[in-house]
Amino acid sequence: QWLCDKSELRAKEFRIEGVNYRLTQGVIKHIIPAVASTNAVIAAACATEVFKIATSCAPYMDNYMVINDSEGIYSFTYAPEKKDNCIVCSGKKEPLNFPENAKLREIVEYLCEDPKFSLKSPGITTIIDGQNKTLYMKTKALEQLTKPNLDLTLGELGLSDGHEIYVGDPNLSRAVVFTVNFISE
Repeated sequence: QWLCDKSELRAKEFRIEGVNYRLTQGVIKHIIPAVASTNAVIAAACATEVFKIATSCAPYMDNYMVINDSEGIYSFTYAPEKKDNCIVCSGKKEPLNFPENAKLREIVEYLCEDPKFSLKSPGITTIIDGQNKTLYMKTKALEQLTKPNLDLTLGELGLSDGHEIYVGDPNLSRAVVFTVNFISE
């Protein structure tokens, strides 16, 4: 009860509403132990790694560690591998070969239908004359503003041969850079 009284005083001081005995008990019984046990596991993992590095008694963590402590403790480490031809991991600029009179809609369809990319709802931006320009975004707020661009040609949008466009998508962990290459029809 003492802890609940102190919690209510703090809640009043910071204008927090809804603090009661049941919620205070929930924090005491669940949140505090979870934070403490997680901190203890991380501290133990760090100490183990320092020991392994200092003594060379075992291979040390290469890159990534997963800890599962929902029922007991289980952890493992692994080094995520990278495909050289992955459009996200490689960081290479991908070529997009289209005629200058192709419409932006054709690029969006290509990015969604081509198995190499399989994008869900690509958002496309670029830089024209030093200014960021959103060509198309399929979000509720921006789709209405950028949908007319789908019917414009690449030239009408201000894109030139060799121009870079940046494509983001829920299927990608980060934006991918594409280079627009004009081809003759």
